[in-house]
Amino acid sequence: MDKPSISLCMIVKNEEKYLPKCLSSVQRIVDEIIIVDTGSTDETVAIAKAFGAKVIQMPWQDSFADARNRSFEEATGDWILWLDADEEMDVDEADKLKELLTRDAVREQRIEGIQFVFCNHLEGGSLEYNYLHRMVRNRPQYRFEARIHEQILPNMLKFDPRLQFGQVDIHVHHYGYLTQNVVDQDKVRRNITLLQQSMAEYPEYLHYFYYLGIELYRINDLEAALYHFNVFLNRAAANIGKAILASAHKYRLIILADMKRYHDLIRHCEESIACFPGFTDLYHLRAVGFNALWETDKAVDALRQALSIGPAEEGYPSIAGHGTYLTCRELGQLYTSVGNSKDADLYYTLTSLMSVNTGMTFKELSDVVSV
Repeated sequence: MDKPSISLCMIVKNEEKYLPKCLSSVQRIVDEIIIVDTGSTDETVAIAKAFGAKVIQMPWQDSFADARNRSFEEATGDWILWLDADEEMDVDEADKLKELLTRDAVREQRIEGIQFVFCNHLEGGSLEYNYLHRMVRNRPQYRFEARIHEQILPNMLKFDPRLQFGQVDIHVHHYGYLTQNVVDQDKVRRNITLLQQSMAEYPEYLHYFYYLGIELYRINDLEAALYHFNVFLNRAAANIGKAILASAHKYRLIILADMKRYHDLIRHCEESIACFPGFTDLYHLRAVGFNALWETDKAVDALRQALSIGPAEEGYPSIAGHGTYLTCRELGQLYTSVGNSKDADLYYTLTSLMSVNTGMTFKELSDVVSV
């Protein structure tokens, strides 16, 4: 059976720093590369052409959807994959993609799009995982709408309300959340302006409160960020996806911690955990609140709950290591802070046993180490 062809579609501007790694990560599996450049003044265009890309010059029109759709118009592959320049596919996993597209589950079960595991690289070396749609069948009906955080799913559902998305265990690494990258490109101010325009154009699109909260948080406007997350959560409807809803809960708790509103943090933690009991990160934030209020025993209990749950359930935007080695490390630090060296040593040992290199969980170690 012939393997389906894949078009890679991208929009870029001044991305010489990341573009080579992005294109290198997928060049073996894509059949064509289409890049819409919106005004680069560095070596971006030369780099794209060196990879054999078809480069289309398009003036920036304050709309990611317009630029994204322009790239889709040129695609000739059976499937369209889209990435940003600060993203790269795991090169050891990328080769699986074309084989997956030939499987009966894709061909016969109305699967029209594919979700990938996104690994967001955060400050301090932390990693956060979630699933994102980044591949669709090449159909003229599948086009984006909205100036920013452009959406393709609404138009896909208009075409076929019964369509399904598949998930693949292929990781895409995203580096755009690192503070220096955001500051260097002045993305936050641009995003805030586009979000405010989009909220006026699409008043029914509640997600913009969530996205605006994120951008305001990045510039440390905590009060305004908190307001927008509260609006989003208070108005959230039943059709809001679990991942974005859980993420909004998490952002609200992080902001309350940054504002040192620890009693509010703990209160909202209880509400959030009641909604998402399998989201391990929430227990870590509850521990932050209790520890700040010198209630160390309650902080320990919160982290032990996280440890008993283990890694967060699939679909939550969770920090890698929460529920395993990072939880043990924080427990070791808590016990050290109160002078309990025996329990501190135990949890530091567990930290090593459950490190990122072993991938072991507390439950898997429970028969070996008595806690």
